[in-house]
Amino acid sequence: MTVLSTSLHVPVATAAASIAKTIVVNRSGTGDFRSVQEAINSVPDYNNQWIKIHLASGVYREKVVIGAYKSYILLEGEGAQKTSIEWGDYASDSRGHDTASCGTFTSYASNIVVAGITFKNTYDGYSHTKQAVAALIAGDKSSLYSCGFVGYQDTLADLFGRHYFKGCYIQGVTDFIFGLGQSIYEGCTISTANSVEKPGFVTAQGRGAANDTNGFVFKRCNVTGPQATYLGRAWGRYSRVIFYQTFMSDIIVPEGWSVWNSHGYENEITYAESECTGPGSKQSGRVRWKKTLTSDELRKFTDISYIDGEGWLGEQPRY
Repeated sequence: MTVLSTSLHVPVATAAASIAKTIVVNRSGTGDFRSVQEAINSVPDYNNQWIKIHLASGVYREKVVIGAYKSYILLEGEGAQKTSIEWGDYASDSRGHDTASCGTFTSYASNIVVAGITFKNTYDGYSHTKQAVAALIAGDKSSLYSCGFVGYQDTLADLFGRHYFKGCYIQGVTDFIFGLGQSIYEGCTISTANSVEKPGFVTAQGRGAANDTNGFVFKRCNVTGPQATYLGRAWGRYSRVIFYQTFMSDIIVPEGWSVWNSHGYENEITYAESECTGPGSKQSGRVRWKKTLTSDELRKFTDISYIDGEGWLGEQPRY
């Protein structure tokens, strides 16, 4: 298991929402279930009360899926350095597996909270990366605290919905945070991994139209790692990624951003950096089409209301 940043702490829930039931998973057999998936399957469809599934420390070698009808689950580990879910699937036409189905952990339900767990795709992408997802989040109102996401390509599929990542560790090489999520990443460590393929790309955000609300916002994060990377490339013609008050080490390619397959749409792409620090934050070599946002524009995206205008975070168990 990859050693994660020491900033990841053991999560402790605070009183924001009452827990109706607690299920314990332990590979030793001393809990309610040995398997994470068995515990999730025990939650009734259309559930509307918070159910905590607590995973004892250990490595759970299984693919885990939270189906669309299993809302109000709090999936809790004993710390990202102690509790992990690991599997080694990857996208392959010959095997009938696509990017959406290869994830170690997949969540389609709304109102999901995850804390203190590492999700790792064990496919070895050092010499040749493949789409190998560690976690895919496609449900609305999903919050993840002090979690780890470890892979090489497409590590974290921030696919659809409003999401909040706090104090997480995300590692990869190519497009390792991608999707059409409307998400804030706060206080997260974003790290490249050693690979023959370089430089890499941190993000591949897929916003496809001017009226789409989605985008990735990195707030007070840390971008570091052993090899060079772009901050992102445009998966969608209206791709939107903002780095705010973030430390960037010297691994950032001077251009910062790539238009990828969206040539001719440079004016529609919103790639912006504001109040960032570190040697990688120098703007002198950046692409000319990057955006400079006004204070009001920045506030619209960096305020929690960008993902939580209705207060759903306050109604969930908090960490």
